[in-house]
Amino acid sequence: MTQPSALIIMLFLLPLAILTLPMLIPSSKLTSPLSTKVLMAKLAFLTSLIPLTYLIYNDLTITTYETRWSEISTTTIRISFTLDIYSTFFLPILLFVVWSIMEFTVQYMESDMKINTFFNQLTTFTLMMMILVTAENLFQFFIGWEGVGIMSFMLINWWSFRSNSNKAAMQAVIYNRLADIGLVITLAWMVINNLSLSIKSMQITPDMALIPALGLLLAAAGKSAQFGFHPWLPAAMEGPTPVSALLHSSTMVVAGVFLLIRTSDLLYSSETATTACLLLGAFTSMLAASCALTQNDLKKIIAYSTTSQLGLMMTSIGLKQPELAFMHISTHAFFKAMLFLCAGTIIHSLDNEQDIRKMGGLKKALPTTSSCLIIGSLALSGMPFMAGFYSKDAIIESINTSNVNSLSLAMTLVATTFTTLYSLRMIYYVALSTPRILPLSAISETHQTTNPILRLAIGSIAAGLMISTTILPPNIPQLTMPTSTKLAALSILVLGLLVGSILITVADQLPSSTKGTQNPLISKIIHSYFILHHTLSSMVLQISQKLSTHLMDQTHYEALGPKTMTYLQMLMAKLLTSLHKARINPYLKIIILSIMLITLFYFTSMNAGPLDAAHELES
Repeated sequence: MTQPSALIIMLFLLPLAILTLPMLIPSSKLTSPLSTKVLMAKLAFLTSLIPLTYLIYNDLTITTYETRWSEISTTTIRISFTLDIYSTFFLPILLFVVWSIMEFTVQYMESDMKINTFFNQLTTFTLMMMILVTAENLFQFFIGWEGVGIMSFMLINWWSFRSNSNKAAMQAVIYNRLADIGLVITLAWMVINNLSLSIKSMQITPDMALIPALGLLLAAAGKSAQFGFHPWLPAAMEGPTPVSALLHSSTMVVAGVFLLIRTSDLLYSSETATTACLLLGAFTSMLAASCALTQNDLKKIIAYSTTSQLGLMMTSIGLKQPELAFMHISTHAFFKAMLFLCAGTIIHSLDNEQDIRKMGGLKKALPTTSSCLIIGSLALSGMPFMAGFYSKDAIIESINTSNVNSLSLAMTLVATTFTTLYSLRMIYYVALSTPRILPLSAISETHQTTNPILRLAIGSIAAGLMISTTILPPNIPQLTMPTSTKLAALSILVLGLLVGSILITVADQLPSSTKGTQNPLISKIIHSYFILHHTLSSMVLQISQKLSTHLMDQTHYEALGPKTMTYLQMLMAKLLTSLHKARINPYLKIIILSIMLITLFYFTSMNAGPLDAAHELES
């Protein structure tokens, strides 16, 4: 349904103009350029609430606006924006997180000489994400998709003088380029088959849906760091903490899941792709949660946690519940961004120390940050009546009551238990245990860093209830179920808390001489696990390098170019050399053969002439 464009301008163009305006004005003409950009981000957030209120007031009526751009064969490419549940709910969340992170960044990176450029890149990324979220056709979606990809590379590699940052940025680009092949294949397949690129009008028969559905799944797996593409997300923690909080927790990494939510009708046309999405998400969730249990780097624990939650979102899509996946995206954005900002404050206070074994006792030194870290960890674990509970509980209930294989259910429950364990471990090592920090660490909290964290903490507590009461799923979930099924998520949470508490109590009761040591068997298990993980990651990187460089060069450039020319010349030389040996016999054979062929062609053409004339007379 197409309505007047005033609402579209209010939703998209006005926040777009508000965010872009400080970038167009030279910094020298602004009294405080950073404060101005933070204020504009806040104003854009408040502006985006107007169409959200309008949509809720009008019973979630979908509105689209489009204009014709160009045509490829019979496929028309349009510039189109859509106002539905997903775009109008996600845009305020996106801008709220951007506002909080920008305010945090002013204090966190005040010593950086190029902080104004950093803000411009964050703003550009936000604009690309807005294009992606509001796109109504796959071509426009692809523009935003590529935009967030290149901005991710630039922001990860912000500290380009560090070799680890260069490696992490290249790793992210390689994995995302390989995954983008899937989206390009889907676009090309739809254009070749003269299908519409409009997301709302994707009508494909099940026998034709396998190739585009698998292409979309491949693209989503790469962008959302699913198994096979998962190593790039923990490696991206080499970038600044605000980048991790914005790109790698709540916005860019959920773009793959958002793609599957948008194109869920096409995905569900293929049962093979739907089952693959379910199993891939469940396995990724369990694998990433187990990786988080063995990590000691604070940011990498949160990064693996993000990968695990992305796997849970993919599992929800595989259950044919895209609304629950979007709800988990919305709630996850608040507490995961807050966890990254808390980690940034802690690392900044401890002089860039990220090892949780060298922290402890920060509940007194950083009370606000420690409290928000605990709130975010509990919301991540699914504590009742916090943001994560409303989405995680609904997903676990859905998988318990659906007719899917029990393997995905088992992996999801194990991943949920591990989530509680590593969250409790992180809280204990960072905030509760004996202080192990350096005595000269300049630990402090300022209002400029705590205000954004507290703002996100409020969202981590209240956002789940607000969103769950507003978004009503089109598919009515099962309303009656056994008590054991209803309490499955809560039981897993309690089990994880009990196991974690027992492990902490046992560790505290160990003699002081053995606290620093580790059981040899446990050490071997962890060492073997890391070797396996490193081997898989290395294999994927080697394969991707061969596909993108060596194989490309050898196949397209070398084999089709100089090697082919050399082969053809050598073949002709061999054939002609055997004839030119200064002997009379080969020459006579060639002359006689040539005369016979010429004679044969002559008489054939002479006989064909009268026959054609006779046929013309008869007709």
